[in-house]
Amino acid sequence: MTIKQQGTTFTFHSSSKDSINTSKVVTQSGVHFVVMQQEVPTKRTTPKSVRWSVSFLFMYATIYCFHVHLRLRLIQTKDLQSRENNIITDHFRSVIPGSSDVFVFSAFGIHSDSDDFSQSDNVTVSISSVVDMDSPVRDYKCILRRKESPTAIWTKATLQLYPESHGRRFTAAAFSCMVKDVIDLDTVSLVADNKENPAVVLPIMFPSEAKRTFTVCVPPLNSRYSKAYQLVEMVEVGRLLGADHYFFYNYSTEWNVDVVLNHYKSRGLATIIQWSLPLALQINGTDGTSEEARLHYFGQLVMLNDCLNRNRGASKYVIFQDLDELLIPKNHQSWNDMLNSLPANMAAYMFRSSFFHLDWPNTGLDSNVINEIAKPYKAYAFIKQYREERIFGRSVRSKYIVDPLQVQVVGVHNVWKFRKGGKSYHVPPEVALVHHYREMKQNQQIRSQRDNSTLRYIGALYQIQRTWRSLLHIPLGPMN
Repeated sequence: MTIKQQGTTFTFHSSSKDSINTSKVVTQSGVHFVVMQQEVPTKRTTPKSVRWSVSFLFMYATIYCFHVHLRLRLIQTKDLQSRENNIITDHFRSVIPGSSDVFVFSAFGIHSDSDDFSQSDNVTVSISSVVDMDSPVRDYKCILRRKESPTAIWTKATLQLYPESHGRRFTAAAFSCMVKDVIDLDTVSLVADNKENPAVVLPIMFPSEAKRTFTVCVPPLNSRYSKAYQLVEMVEVGRLLGADHYFFYNYSTEWNVDVVLNHYKSRGLATIIQWSLPLALQINGTDGTSEEARLHYFGQLVMLNDCLNRNRGASKYVIFQDLDELLIPKNHQSWNDMLNSLPANMAAYMFRSSFFHLDWPNTGLDSNVINEIAKPYKAYAFIKQYREERIFGRSVRSKYIVDPLQVQVVGVHNVWKFRKGGKSYHVPPEVALVHHYREMKQNQQIRSQRDNSTLRYIGALYQIQRTWRSLLHIPLGPMN
């Protein structure tokens, strides 16, 4: 108990919280004492509803903690198995720590121009890079290593700047390293000014045996891309035309698109490459408002050539098209049938393009499949049947199909460099056309014409419907 002095009166207080106190006045030698007497403690009873609430909260917290632990373990497992599951987590890394002079992303072993790669000894190791045009001139070298060998092979690194930098400070490029003996070649590093300790070690990817006929490379998904309906339409129409696999480079997407990407990835139809640009490549040096200010369109040119090299040997043909585009044959049921009707052994087949305006009227076709599938799922390829009369000229908004074994460097709308003997063929628009679906904010009158060639592939709508039924409650988009 505690004692408080009040003049000549002392008050004794019990310190017990669970007892009932009574007071008693005691006088001794003229001094009055007020004594707080402690009686038998009484037990407080907790209401049953409170006990149930506490029990419920404890159970909920336990389950939640277990769930979080399980998710963390799952994330770790997915990260370890990412390559086996077609999710590639490569990222740009600086060759010189603390510097933005050169960033590297991937490396590929490209054999000489011999038709039979197995008979070729000379190899060029090509390193996909982004170079700062304002950086000082440096002497770059390659350090190559073989499997289970401590010996390093030093070679000169030759810089090749890609076209289409659009006047930006950073440009897409490739460093080339020549090596004669390909046996057990494993990794490569790029070093500047004779540095012996590389900051980055890249595995070298070599051409594999053909696994696919048609692979589609899609430019970086960006700006929190959320048009899941557009993604599903492109994939399903492409599959009907002959697409075996898709490569998606994910810079920035909304969660609904992530679900769709994982849906296709889990079915072996897509490879997802996380396309994380370094901060130096994202921010405008003056106002910080544009993600592409220092590097053109989220590093699209690096991405296109990375996708080309990843599919060299693995796919007979590689198609490059945007999310809002479809390559539509006019007289054939598939891409393969179309190519069989064209001159053979071309390195590249170039296709011209025309705009289909999304703000123009819908098709007047009244059918159950259009009303019940195309319209609810925003399958605009079957809703919008009017395009501009204008068809863009060669290499103006063109897209292409290439034989990756015959092409060295690709651009956004054309092929910049062929391998020895490679040639291109410009496909007449009467044979095939790139349908470019986009919203057009123009006041002038534009002449239009009907083009219902996509109705040949209306069967894709049933697969679009099945896909969305397996993705219940996922928003079609857009979400922003």
